[in-house]
Parts: sequence; C-alpha cells; structure tokens
Amino acid sequence: MNPAAVKDWLPDQAWNSMQKLIEIEGFETFAQNVTENSRFKDWYNELQPEEQRLPGDWKRLDNTPFQKLLVIRVMRPDRITTGLDNFVGKTLPNGENFVNCDSTSNSVQIL
Repeated sequence: MNPAAVKDWLPDQAWNSMQKLIEIEGFETFAQNVTENSRFKDWYNELQPEEQRLPGDWKRLDNTPFQKLLVIRVMRPDRITTGLDNFVGKTLPNGENFVNCDSTSNSVQIL
C-alpha cells in the first residue's frame, strides 16, 4: 500500500513497481528515500524528468544510465520511450544515428 507521505502524488502502480525495484542490488533504500525526500515529488512532476537529476544521492544514477532508466520506468512509465531514446543516443556507438533516422533511410542504412 502506498504510504501517506507519497499517496497524494505517486500512483499506487508506481509504488508497487518500486517495491520490486528495491529488490535489486543498489536500490534497497530507494523507496525509503522517496518517502523521506520531498524533492522526489518535484522530480516526478517535471515535464521531462528523464532530463533531470534525481534528488539526493540518487543523482549518481546519471553516471549509470541504465539504472536511471529503471527509476524512470518505475516512477514515470509515460517517459520511458524518451528515456530509451536518450539512452541509445548517448550510450551506443553512433547511437544518435539510430534514434534520429527518418523515413528517407531504408532498413539497410538504419542497421
């Protein structure tokens, strides 16, 4: 059940997903930090949270983009597509070519 500290802004589905996230090594304290740090609400309410640093010690996830994607998927699943575009564009060699291809490219050019 979603605790009172975050019930007014964090959907139950996000809280339930977060309970699975904290089972992953390195995320054990994430749910507790979300309930204790009101800046998570500000991050959650950003128009493009995937572009913003997470509050507190979690800002370190900017150095591990896949782990930040996990947080985005849990808290703001509506932004996962843009987050994945950013991830591919920044982490894969020539990643920008994959996410910025247009309808004039054929499948061979894309691959």
